[in-house]
Amino acid sequence: MMEFFGQYPIIKWILLGFGILYVLDKYGIFSPIDNLINRIGKYKFTMSSHLNNPKLKELIFYFNNKQFNNVEQSLKGMNESYRTFALKSLGQYGEPVISDQWMVRESNNTLPKIIKSYQLIHKAWEIRGRGSIDTVSNQKQVAFKKYLGEARDLLVTIDYDSTSFYPNCVSSLLKIYKSLDVDRQSVHELFTNAARIYSDNIELHFNFFSFISPKWGGSEDEYNSYLNQLNQQKPFIQDLILAQHYFDLEYFHDYKDEDKKMENFMETIKNNSYELDELFQYELYLIVYWLSSNLGLKELEKYFENVLKPYWED
Repeated sequence: MMEFFGQYPIIKWILLGFGILYVLDKYGIFSPIDNLINRIGKYKFTMSSHLNNPKLKELIFYFNNKQFNNVEQSLKGMNESYRTFALKSLGQYGEPVISDQWMVRESNNTLPKIIKSYQLIHKAWEIRGRGSIDTVSNQKQVAFKKYLGEARDLLVTIDYDSTSFYPNCVSSLLKIYKSLDVDRQSVHELFTNAARIYSDNIELHFNFFSFISPKWGGSEDEYNSYLNQLNQQKPFIQDLILAQHYFDLEYFHDYKDEDKKMENFMETIKNNSYELDELFQYELYLIVYWLSSNLGLKELEKYFENVLKPYWED
């Protein structure tokens, strides 16, 4: 072998180089694959959390111009759905340094901590991307979990009894805990306690369903137990959760929908009417748009694409 390397030294150096790159990637120091992916933009985070909604864009303006009283009063005047997307908007478009300044200025105010946690969660997912775990390098996984850990450390310091943003705090923790090692029973209790008070909070149910999904480490018993009581929830939550369930079934288990159960469900969604201020319609329509595309249902795909366009176009 040494004689071979002596005759072809370039091969030795190539192998040594790959070995060094492997070690750097393994320990989260540097990833050439990440750099390549970033160059071609495969996992760029493109969702606009403000959904082109003037009210949410105004909130972003208030925040980035340090009009903190306007931010707080606007958020407190919103319904639960608007509040969720408002916090997600500040997570995506709010300047993190402004959250830091607000936390220093008003150390007893929980709101800047909550906004900062949404920013950290957004940053974590921006780094990770939406691909399956085998597409995420060690370098990105290290950074992803670092930001989630920082968000968790902020949220667990908040006294939930003293904030009107209790369901948002718990929803954020659910999104964090699905990606970190955690005692699952304690997370179930966290959700149950919040849902007992905020039974119709969509963000709570949507994030909990993701937490118990087998794709995020949930058991079949957890998953099926929630689905079995789904008919106790309000109709919109039923539609949203069922849409996510069908999407996962098709995407991860290659379900063919030979009985047209999914197609009939999407036709029902198409004909349903929801409250205009229910911003989670976006999540519902996005999921069924993906599902119809995956199933090759062109008419439904085109219909839901047209429904979504106002959210996408700036």
